Amino acid sequence: MLENTNAMGILPTRNFSTGYHDQGGKIGGEALHRLITSRGGAGETTHACMPGCVIRCSNVFPDENGVEVVSPLEYETIGLLGANCDISDLDAIARLNYLCNDYGLDTIETGAAVAVAMDGGIIPFGDVEGAINLIEEMGQGTILGRVLAEGAEVTGRVLGVRRIPVVKGQAMPAYEPRGIKGLAVTYATSPMGADHTAGNTVRAQIDHRSPVGQEEISRRAQWVAALLDSLGLCIFIGSALGTRLDLLAELVTAHTGVKYTQDELLDLGRQTVALERQFNKKAGFTSAHDRLPEHFICEISPSAQTLFDVTEEQLAGVHPD
Repeated sequence: MLENTNAMGILPTRNFSTGYHDQGGKIGGEALHRLITSRGGAGETTHACMPGCVIRCSNVFPDENGVEVVSPLEYETIGLLGANCDISDLDAIARLNYLCNDYGLDTIETGAAVAVAMDGGIIPFGDVEGAINLIEEMGQGTILGRVLAEGAEVTGRVLGVRRIPVVKGQAMPAYEPRGIKGLAVTYATSPMGADHTAGNTVRAQIDHRSPVGQEEISRRAQWVAALLDSLGLCIFIGSALGTRLDLLAELVTAHTGVKYTQDELLDLGRQTVALERQFNKKAGFTSAHDRLPEHFICEISPSAQTLFDVTEEQLAGVHPD
């Protein structure tokens, strides 16, 4: 995945200032596979995170002696704690991942907050020991650690950083929005805020850098994601099904004994998103929160050579309430 997003110019790098990391080859999936394989021991390039899973998208990352460090070391973590912090060492990223797990910290939010702190001059980009120290401060509850532990938005506000990659208070995952505009629409308009699991469009057959039609792509992706969540299914089922919701309807019908069509299932996803948006409204969210941060709209991404130019009318049309 990382090799693909880097080639597409959508791998968050140096606090989402661009989408290409010149050392991406050192931290991508192929490099990870080679390192795990060469070290052996407890390392596994694929394993199931729960019994019976046939996808086996997880892995076990070992140290140089074959001793397990963390499981799994996954794309979002490598993107946010790696490229986004300008760190290109898998061992360092695994160490940062381990600390996040040990302290109960989300690796996406933590990686975004650390990169914002780097952008704010607390430590330089690429400073591995500095990043380790910042995460340890989060675990220790120091003054700076408490600020960082509040997430990227609070960190940016406290430090006066202009580039804060969040929507509705949630940090963006490892897809730079200017080069994948359907997912950027999801970031802006989903009830969860910036979340790749709320409706990812990376596999959609569309020009990701064009604003045309991105609201329709995002809308359907959000409904399908809500549907899969409601059914208790792994999100990777969506990758296997593609657009064939008729197959899912047959499976649900066979399991429940109740006849479902693909349109009825999709409507369940629509209803779920509508209920979530109603909750948000009662919590004080308005259409003003369905926006990306300013710099994505005003600054051209050096890697994608575009900015986020989906119109406000398009955004408002994703979920007309």
